[in-house]
Amino acid sequence: MNQELLEKILECPTLPTLPAVAVRVLELTQAKDVSMDELAATIQQDQALTAKVLKTVNSSFYGLRRPCANINQAIVMLGLSAVKSLALGFSLVTAVNVPSASEFDFVPYWRRGLYTAVAAKCISHEAGLATEDEAFLGGLLQDVGMIAMFQGLKRKYLEIVLRADADHRSLIRHELSELELQHPEVGAMLCERWKLPLELLMPVRFHERPTAAPQEYADLVRAVGLGNIAHDVLTDPDPGPAFKRFQTRAAQWFDFDEQICDNLISLIAQGAGQVAPLFNLTTGAAADPKAILERARAALQTLEKQAEQEQSHGASLNTLVSDSDQYDALTGAWSARAILKHADTAFLTAQEKKRSLTVLVFGLDGFKELVHNSGSEAADSVLVEAFLFLQEQIEPLGGLICRWESATFCVVLPGVDRAEAARIAAELKTALSHCSGAWDVGSTSWSGVTASIGSATKESRDRAFLKVEQLISAAARAMEAATSGGGNCVRSFVPRKAA
Repeated sequence: MNQELLEKILECPTLPTLPAVAVRVLELTQAKDVSMDELAATIQQDQALTAKVLKTVNSSFYGLRRPCANINQAIVMLGLSAVKSLALGFSLVTAVNVPSASEFDFVPYWRRGLYTAVAAKCISHEAGLATEDEAFLGGLLQDVGMIAMFQGLKRKYLEIVLRADADHRSLIRHELSELELQHPEVGAMLCERWKLPLELLMPVRFHERPTAAPQEYADLVRAVGLGNIAHDVLTDPDPGPAFKRFQTRAAQWFDFDEQICDNLISLIAQGAGQVAPLFNLTTGAAADPKAILERARAALQTLEKQAEQEQSHGASLNTLVSDSDQYDALTGAWSARAILKHADTAFLTAQEKKRSLTVLVFGLDGFKELVHNSGSEAADSVLVEAFLFLQEQIEPLGGLICRWESATFCVVLPGVDRAEAARIAAELKTALSHCSGAWDVGSTSWSGVTASIGSATKESRDRAFLKVEQLISAAARAMEAATSGGGNCVRSFVPRKAA
């Protein structure tokens, strides 16, 4: 992480700040003996905020049987959490919509935030979670780091956003490559400065990598993460791939079936259309969920037919030959040969631009015992699941993944320094322990897997590594040390000069 640049951003005088009423609402609602009367009086000090909250509470989105005449009544009918969420939501929108950010295109920003917020709330309600309102706020707030980075860096950051070409999933890769910073972390640090509670900070930090969130906040962050995919379904020109991801993650995370997924997409589109004018936000043309679902289903049917045809006729020999050196046949990860080429390019770029580059070597613990006890088929399933797990965690960070050896993966992370690498590796280790027990590997005795992770980093200005092979070798030695230490741990290689 580029600490100097981070401090420049966080010290920017035009950075968004919370209105006084929002600060007081947070103070009151975090107190154990909160007074509802005092909370109502605090909100009502701001007449414009009061009017917005009451208008929203009385809208069809909340569907109350009788209207609320004042904030006290709204708290009684909807609960403290819902009213707090609305008051903070309107305050945050006011704080983020700063005049000095006029160059920034707020339409896609708020479209993503609002669709995700409504989706996260609907998903939380369907799943029976007690965090509907926190999920709504988390979705609304998730990309606040983008505003902070724009305010601190102006045109330089705007060029990075434009380079991502409206593909939000590639934005972090560009951020890390150019700045050694990423908007989820910057946003989380801004939330810390605002003294927001952890249930709001966690979706900001982990919305791009939901399964990396601490277990206590896993369902909340996954609701926001699934909300992001719902946004893609409702806004992508071709909704098919996003809808497939939505169905897959909805089933994995919340056990939702296809009918529930269909209903949710319709509810989210309807809810976003209702909420956008209440927040006075421009989010572009309204989504037509019926037409979108029809296009998505048609696209999925086409993909399924293509897959069936490929299975019945077999892949072409030319494709097999050209791909065999590039990809691992079992998992689909890059091959070791291919990753060396990409890693070498990343290494030279890091040298040229004086940026950091990290390599993680990720070894599955006890893999030989797994093969012996459960068979090669179960072991293959574990390798495929492990790659999919890493893909979900690493690709949002702009990283590359290869299958290095039988049960070992190599991860290349441009723009990630030693401290950030240690944090990412620790998150990977913890998330794997939490997730792997649910993998379907065809073994009745399966209870999950752990990993030993080695990390090595070429810092932006050091000369500890002269070529990328040395960096990979150092990470591999660190992984071996982690394995020798009993497994399920992280070890970092630190050059003597940097120790």
